Amino acid sequence: MQQKSIPLGYIDLPDGSKPIYPMNDIFLNHMFENTAYWDILRLTINIILSAYITQNPNTKAKPVSGEIKVRTQFQHLLNNKNTTRDQDFKIQDNSNEVTYVEFQNRARTNIPITLRTVEYFGLGIGHNQGRPAHQIWLLAEDVESVLHEAVFARYILKEEVNGREHPSTSGILYVSLAKLSNERTPAGELASVLLGRTESPNDTDVKKIFAAFRGGFDEFRNDKEVPHMLSLRERGWEEGIAEGIEQGITQGITQGANKLLELIKSGIDPDTALKMITNENKQQDA
Repeated sequence: MQQKSIPLGYIDLPDGSKPIYPMNDIFLNHMFENTAYWDILRLTINIILSAYITQNPNTKAKPVSGEIKVRTQFQHLLNNKNTTRDQDFKIQDNSNEVTYVEFQNRARTNIPITLRTVEYFGLGIGHNQGRPAHQIWLLAEDVESVLHEAVFARYILKEEVNGREHPSTSGILYVSLAKLSNERTPAGELASVLLGRTESPNDTDVKKIFAAFRGGFDEFRNDKEVPHMLSLRERGWEEGIAEGIEQGITQGITQGANKLLELIKSGIDPDTALKMITNENKQQDA
C-alpha cells in the first residue's frame, strides 16, 4: 500500500483549501527564486549526487561547488500569458558548468519524459556553448524505460563499438525518489522529505533542508500573489484536460470519416462500410 503524502500546509483558494506538497512546482519556484535558499537547492542536489557517486565511484559526475547562480521558472509561472517554458531550475557555478534540475511528479506527461530530457539535454549543451550542461531529473514516479528498476540511471554519450566516452562530460541523471526513499541513508531521508513521507528526518543536512522548506512554505503562504497563481494553474489544468478530450473526439471523428470514405471509394456500399467500422470499433473497445 502506497504511503500517503503529507503536505507542508494549505493555501486558501476561492474553491477551498489546496494542499501544498514539497514537490509542488509553483512552491519550489517561489522558494528558490529567493537567493537565501540557493544553498539549500545546492545541498539538496549534492546529497543526491553524493549517493550516486558512492554507488558509481568512476562517474564523471561531481557535486556542485563554489558560488552559484540559480535561475527559476517563477517569472514564467507568474505571467500566465507566457507560453514558453524551460526547466525548473538552472544552477550555474564559477566555472560556467550548469546543472539543470527538474522535480517531476508524474511519469506520464503529454510529451514523454524520455523525449523532453533529450530535447532539454541538447538545448542545454548548445546554450552553454559546449561547456558541461548536466541534467538531474528527480522522479516521484518511476519511468521504467530509463530507470530499468534501478534507483539511479545516468546516461552519457559513448562510442557504440568500443564504449569510449565522448569528450563532453555532460549527462542525464534520472533518480527514482520512491526507491531511494527506502534506503536508510541521508539521500533516502531526503527522498522521503521530497515525497512528503516524513516530517522527522534524522540526518543533520536533511533536517536543515526540511526546515528551509517549512520556512519557504510560510513565505509562500503569505505571498498575496500565490492564490492567484494557483487558481490560474488549476484553471489551466481543467482547460488542458477539456481541450485534450475535445481534440481526441475530433481526431476520432476525422479518422472515422476518412476510413469510411476509403471503403466507399473501394466499391463497398455506404451501409456496409459503416457497419464494418462500427464492428471494428466495438472489437477495439472490448
